[in-house]
Amino acid sequence: MHSKYQIDFPLNSEIRKSKLQALKSQLTVQENMFSWYVEQSKVTTEASFQVSYKIAQKCTPFSDGEYIKEIFENVSETLFANFKNKDEIKKAIHGLQLSRNTVMRRIEKMSENINEKLQRDIVRCVAFSLQLDESTDITDTAQLIIFIRMVFEDLSTKEKLLSMISLKGKTRGLDILTEFKVYISKIKLPLYKLLSMTTDGAPAMTGIHNGFIALCHKDEDFSDFISYH
Repeated sequence: MHSKYQIDFPLNSEIRKSKLQALKSQLTVQENMFSWYVEQSKVTTEASFQVSYKIAQKCTPFSDGEYIKEIFENVSETLFANFKNKDEIKKAIHGLQLSRNTVMRRIEKMSENINEKLQRDIVRCVAFSLQLDESTDITDTAQLIIFIRMVFEDLSTKEKLLSMISLKGKTRGLDILTEFKVYISKIKLPLYKLLSMTTDGAPAMTGIHNGFIALCHKDEDFSDFISYH
């Protein structure tokens, strides 16, 4: 393909230097163009996550993403009317990915990320306490809410919602313990770091013999911990 290159552009000649400079300039332009598209795609994706986060935070339908995008597009015509780069702004808004399925995937990704960070914190902490509350939701399904408070080596603390476990059957102390142990086994919660547990004052939680706390104290998987209600 370049059999005449040495003839057309002799070594150390000015014409060869000019040709190489032109080729380098073309390459730089191409690289910048690719970089712009990659950066623009990154910014658009990040904006999509920000909108999805607000939708999740306000507990509104996933389909609201398309409605929000429509509002963006409508107001941009007036809001950026005097901007020199109005067309670029409108194009960026039009490129926002906010369909119902996209918003759902974004929220799933954020949820996975929160869980991953929580798992890393549990491994990193030196001790933690748990708070449990069993209550019935509007569909008459018993739900066990678990909060965790972690202490780290620098004595800083973090408190997070660990999980919500649905209790489909009975809600005796043994039933709560069974579901609780299945969950902590699944996430590999290091019980040797457990310092205390706080529960509500319901008999299923605080019963002397068959309450959840009493059964935990009898269970060999649990180390000695302080209990409150």
